[in-house]
Amino acid sequence: MMTKEQLRKIYLEQRKAITEQERNKMDDLLLIQLQRIPLMQVQTLFSYIPMEHMAEPNTYFFTQYLETIIPELRTAYPITDLKNSTMEAYLADDETEFVKNRFGTIEPVSTQIVPPGSIDLIFTPLLVADEQGYRVGFGKGIYDKYLSKCRPDSLKIGFCYFEPVAEISDIHENDIPLDILITPHNTFVF
Repeated sequence: MMTKEQLRKIYLEQRKAITEQERNKMDDLLLIQLQRIPLMQVQTLFSYIPMEHMAEPNTYFFTQYLETIIPELRTAYPITDLKNSTMEAYLADDETEFVKNRFGTIEPVSTQIVPPGSIDLIFTPLLVADEQGYRVGFGKGIYDKYLSKCRPDSLKIGFCYFEPVAEISDIHENDIPLDILITPHNTFVF
């Protein structure tokens, strides 16, 4: 059993060691797993733009897939205030411009906030998760704060190149587990 910090170090290093070709193949496998989940009732998706320098799974594929099968889908992306460790979801469409902020995160240029209570599905970033659905993120707790404002029935899906670890030793009472973890070869429902 390891702490979040120990797991963060190990899995960030392992993820960055994956070649682009291997990542592309794993992203395809993640998409195949996502396609097996019935999501037709989703009206509002909260996604995120993957950070290339962090070798994150390609959420563009997953978002585009949902936008194709659910033509009326509304998609929002985060704008983060790192100083206050908060974020909001902002609506985006094909016309929305995206810019890189000073921390390297790509955010929409949008003024239309989507209330947390109206979000049906949240793609939740992570490095690795455990068998209970708790995840290791980047250590700021911003997503957990935001998830606490969402409806309890909002579906939280995480994409990971690695199978879950048995248990994270330092889970905090404010940590919110995923509902579904998708890996290249498995889908875990918690």
